[in-house]
Amino acid sequence: MAGAGGSIGSAVSRALAEEYEVVALVGRRDQLPETEPGLSLSWRSCEPFSRQDVETAISGCNYIIYLVHTRVPTARMDQAECADMDLLIADNVARAASRQGVKQIIYLGGILQEGNISLKHLERRNEVVEALSFYGTPVTVLRAGLVVAPGSSTVRLLANIATRLPIVLVPRWASNKRKQPIALTDVIRAMRFCLANEETKNKDYDIGGPKVLTYRELLQAAADVLKKKQTIITVPFLPARLYGWYLRFLDRHAHPALIRLAVEYLGHDSVVQNNPVQEFIQAGTVPPREVIDPYIRKWTQLPPNPRQPFAEKYIAALRSRSSVRSIQRIVLPLGRNATWVAETYFQWLPRFTSLLVICEVDAAGNCRYYNRFPRLLLLTLSFQPERSSPDRRMYFVTGGFLARGHADLNPRFEFRDVLNGRYTIVALHDFKPVLPWGLYFVTQAIAHLIVMRNFQKYIAAVAAGPSPDTG
Repeated sequence: MAGAGGSIGSAVSRALAEEYEVVALVGRRDQLPETEPGLSLSWRSCEPFSRQDVETAISGCNYIIYLVHTRVPTARMDQAECADMDLLIADNVARAASRQGVKQIIYLGGILQEGNISLKHLERRNEVVEALSFYGTPVTVLRAGLVVAPGSSTVRLLANIATRLPIVLVPRWASNKRKQPIALTDVIRAMRFCLANEETKNKDYDIGGPKVLTYRELLQAAADVLKKKQTIITVPFLPARLYGWYLRFLDRHAHPALIRLAVEYLGHDSVVQNNPVQEFIQAGTVPPREVIDPYIRKWTQLPPNPRQPFAEKYIAALRSRSSVRSIQRIVLPLGRNATWVAETYFQWLPRFTSLLVICEVDAAGNCRYYNRFPRLLLLTLSFQPERSSPDRRMYFVTGGFLARGHADLNPRFEFRDVLNGRYTIVALHDFKPVLPWGLYFVTQAIAHLIVMRNFQKYIAAVAAGPSPDTG
């Protein structure tokens, strides 16, 4: 169970442990819960951005249920788009699944009507599925809209939209969009149906509950469940960006990526098309309100996230470790690979930063950054040939004034091809700055982001035509 740390993943792990031996993967050791008697359930910590760690964690498993969505921080500072982090993790899991002989991967993703979204959004939506399928392991895709689960961040966001203020604002472009929420119990039934089912391999299925509601009706239902009398007003002019800020105000604990996803989701119909899995669960589908009602009667509020105590420890651990993760996606020129990108980067960098930084690469491929005046070793990147290949270049951060070690961290700089060489992901993992955090945030962090953004532009210019002048 990849992504067992969330409210959905933890519940699915326990449900399936009644009939399978389940290995539940969480990101850090401090997220590991106590043993659970009576269930064939074991918990393992796994660094999802480490290819080796992922392969070790899934060893001995026949099936993988993939619920990873990076909607929570992975470091004290994440300089990365969630889509890029999701793509890198999916590539790690897919490669490990192929090497370990996994028979099937079941992926739970979001449902959108393809005719209503842009080609860019459609491509991004399918990237994780494409990455999971790339190395040959059969993938079954289940697509759901709003999954109603105790402690779900999405359900809590919906409740806050519906009840935080006595007047609820709804943009006209979202008011009548149709949604089909589904209870977590029905998602689990769909997974049970698909597990080890040859007929469902390499196929996509939409799944939903018994009722189709407009967004306005969904908000009214949430207010009714929480016994709130609300006035819902449709606003004719409320742009998506402004509505996102409004949602952020209503739920300040929600991750920004969740807010962006919610706004994108609200702008489209999300209604299930009939299919064999939907037909299977339809006979006994549970109205989503029945899932929440017992908790409302008991606590007169939405139920807490069962993983909340571990989430709090996790966030505290991230802050104490003060690590950085920076991930950028580069569109590869035709016929190039990660090795070429890495070599180009170390040639381009000293030209781009010629007034400030010197970059030297020795015969073994190790790289050293020096401050120009005075000459001071800033960073040492040690090339790791045993972990590298034409489509991957790995460097460990092993020294320099701007880096320091940590017992639980493995700072590294990686160039990795994904999606059959369509992109190269350039990633800095587990970097722990020497500078005080506030100073790092406004100096080194910004400098690194500026460098990577300009390198992306340089590679794009190379792909478009003759090699440009970096000046």
